[in-house]
Amino acid sequence: MSFEAAAVALVADVDTFANFEPPVVKPPFPANDPADPEAGWATRNPEQALLFLFVSPRDCAALDELMAL
Repeated sequence: MSFEAAAVALVADVDTFANFEPPVVKPPFPANDPADPEAGWATRNPEQALLFLFVSPRDCAALDELMAL
């Protein structure tokens, strides 16, 4: 077998990534972003507001109300 024949066989056997597109990956869990509670709710229900912030930690009006207590 000549050198050219071996080189052609090697090139034909190698996969190229010229048209590579990464696979589409969906998130492992569905988006679960509850809405912010109504104004004054955290003042009336401080224990439930703490639970809400524990489950869904973020900056919202409920946090400001709890900090004002």
